[in-house]
Amino acid sequence: MPSSQSTAAAPVNSIYEPIASSKNRPIYPQENYYIEQPATPGAYLGPIDASLPNAPSADNIPLLFQPFTIKDLTIPNRIVVAPMCMYSSLDGFFTNFHLASIGSFAINGAGLIIQEATAVLPNGRITPGCAGLWDDAQVYKLKEIVDFVHVQGGKVGIQLAHAGRKASAGAPYTKYPESAFWPEDVIAPSGGAHLQWDKHHRVPRELSLAEIQQVIDAFGAAAARASRAGMDTVEIHGAHGYLIHNFLSPLTNQRTDHYGGSLENRARFLLEVVKAVRANFPAEKPIFLRISASDLVEEVEGIEDSWEIEQTIQIAKWVRDAGVDVLHVSSGGNTSQQKILTSPGYQVPFAEQIKRAVPGLAVVAVGIILDGPQAEEVLKSEKADLVAAGRTFLRHPNFALNAARELNVKAAFSQQYSRGRTIHS
Repeated sequence: MPSSQSTAAAPVNSIYEPIASSKNRPIYPQENYYIEQPATPGAYLGPIDASLPNAPSADNIPLLFQPFTIKDLTIPNRIVVAPMCMYSSLDGFFTNFHLASIGSFAINGAGLIIQEATAVLPNGRITPGCAGLWDDAQVYKLKEIVDFVHVQGGKVGIQLAHAGRKASAGAPYTKYPESAFWPEDVIAPSGGAHLQWDKHHRVPRELSLAEIQQVIDAFGAAAARASRAGMDTVEIHGAHGYLIHNFLSPLTNQRTDHYGGSLENRARFLLEVVKAVRANFPAEKPIFLRISASDLVEEVEGIEDSWEIEQTIQIAKWVRDAGVDVLHVSSGGNTSQQKILTSPGYQVPFAEQIKRAVPGLAVVAVGIILDGPQAEEVLKSEKADLVAAGRTFLRHPNFALNAARELNVKAAFSQQYSRGRTIHS
C-alpha cells in the first residue's frame, strides 16, 4: 500500500520549541495510507464527445492539456495556480488550512501549484499572518503538504519573497496587537517618509550593504529548506512592489552605490538572489521568477522615470543567463499612483512581448484568466507557454477540470472524485 513520503530532517536551526514530538497522541501508520492515482488529475485522457467538430484526438490535443516539461519537472497540463497570500500563519508556519487549500488544487487537476509568497526573513512578511521559511522548523508542515500533492500525482512549488517597504502591514481578516508588527524594521533600497507606499504602510529605512547580503543569504537558505521539503520548483518573487521590485524600479531605488542608478546596478540585487537560490536548489529542478513588467505609471503626470517593459525584457535576458528557467509575468504593485485598467487577460500582452524577445525562456501569462477557451487562445497564439490563474481558483478549485470540459477534453479525475463527472463524460 502506498504510504507517505519520508519526513523532513530534524531541525538544526530553530528558535521555536515543539509542544510535543507526537502531537500528544499515538501515531498510526494507517493514517499515512493513500489511494494510488492511475493518472494524474488533470491529465488528458481523450475527447468527451468525439463526434463533435474539431474534437480532440491524439494528434489534435488542445495545448492547454498537453504536458509541459522544463528540466526534470513535467506537469500534465499548462494550468498553473498562481501564488496567493492566505494570511493564515502564525510565526510563518504552514497549517492544516494550507494542506487543505493546496491539496484541493492537486485533487482537482491543476498542472502546477505555486504556494503563496513565503518570507525568507521575519521582517519580509507582508503581514504578521504571512507564511515563512526562515527557520528549519517550518519545513515539517511544508513537507506534509508537498507529500500530499505528490501522492496525488501533482507538482508543487513555493514562492520565496521579501516584502520590502510593504512589510509590517495589517492583515485583511485578523486584528493583531501592535506588538506583532515591526515598524522600525521595514527595509527597502532607499528610505524615508517620501518612500512610504501609502498612509496605511510604514516608512521604510534604507538597507546597509551588510543587510543586503543578509537578505541574499536568506533567499539561498530558504531555497535549501524548500528543497528539503521536496518542492518541485521555487519561484523568486520579484513583482508587486516587494523588495526585489523596489530595487529594480527607479521610483523606489534612489541609491548611489553599486545597487542603484543604472539598470545594471538596480538589477544587481535580483541577480545575486538568483545566484544564491540557484546554488541552494537542485540543478535539475527549474527556478521561476515572478516579475512586474511595468510600474503602470506611464499615464501618470509628473512621473518620468519608472519600471517598464523594455527594462523588463533586458532583465529577462540576464536572469535567463543566470539560471532562471521560467518567467511569470505580472505588473504593477510598486506605487499607489499606478493606473491599472483590468479586463480578462489584461497582463497577457506583457508576457507575449517577453516571449517574443527572449528565446530560451519559458513564460507564464496571468491576469484574469477565466475559462478554458481563453487560456487555450493564449497558448495557441504563442503568447505564453503556461497560463496561471489566481482568484479563479478560489472561486472554482476545479478550474482545470472545468476548462477541460469547455474544450471537450476528458481529463483524469482523482479516483475518489471520479463519480463527480457529468453523465456525458
